[in-house]
Amino acid sequence: MLQVLIAALVLLPALVAMPAPDQRRTEGKKMPPSEVVENVKRKNWDIVEQPGTVGPDAVPALLPLLNDPDTQVRELTVQCLAMAGGPAAVQGLMKALNDRIETVSAAAIRGLARHAGPGEVPALTAQMTSNNNEYVREQIALWLGRTGDAANIKPLSARKPLEKDAEARHAMSLAMARLGDVPSKDEIRGRLKAEDPATRVAALRDLPYVNDRRLLAEAAPLLDDERPGLNIGPSHGPFFIRVCDVVVIVTAEMLGNVFPFEVSRRRFTPEELAAARKVLAGLR
Repeated sequence: MLQVLIAALVLLPALVAMPAPDQRRTEGKKMPPSEVVENVKRKNWDIVEQPGTVGPDAVPALLPLLNDPDTQVRELTVQCLAMAGGPAAVQGLMKALNDRIETVSAAAIRGLARHAGPGEVPALTAQMTSNNNEYVREQIALWLGRTGDAANIKPLSARKPLEKDAEARHAMSLAMARLGDVPSKDEIRGRLKAEDPATRVAALRDLPYVNDRRLLAEAAPLLDDERPGLNIGPSHGPFFIRVCDVVVIVTAEMLGNVFPFEVSRRRFTPEELAAARKVLAGLR
């Protein structure tokens, strides 16, 4: 009975995450700009629930709503701009980064993460220094890391010692590591070797973003760490998987379907851990 209960707890997050067939989002019918604006003014959030509802032609009509006194109208406007896309929408999202309400500026950086290009690097780099929202600064750093341009290490390195928010500072380290900065990679190596299992798990979970297979290979010794590392149970009934289990999960996330067994948030058998050792050995 205990084994059945544990299995149910492990499977619960995956089952909750899977939408029922009738809950999956389908392409919506495109609205004319005037109808989009009217829905935004009425704060009808349903218009951003279906892809395709808001097109680039609605952007000119939406931009004035970024000055609306109602916070919800401005936030919904940002969501619509992110859905519409295009150069004019990007400029609107850049403006919204400086909105005095954090939920609006946070929505703007999420939209820019999808649509911004190399031309926005200078402006976003400046925002990483000047923006008052720590979440925006964090997400800009992660976006700069995803550009793949090693030239962005310099502004990230310059900003990091001045950044007061721990999450934003951490994002800057990860971005620099992704761009190839050796000291930032060494920082991750140090956390992988830390005695504290929670520190090891946190470093492992950073690896998919950093996207460095050599660092993943260096995590192989953690397959011998069978200490509890990550709580995957509900708040009223904690259930921990081990540090070694997190290694397997992260390996599958980074390398794809490389194992002859299903990878989920669970405890793996000794045979499965042995298979993971072979995979990581092949990365050296």
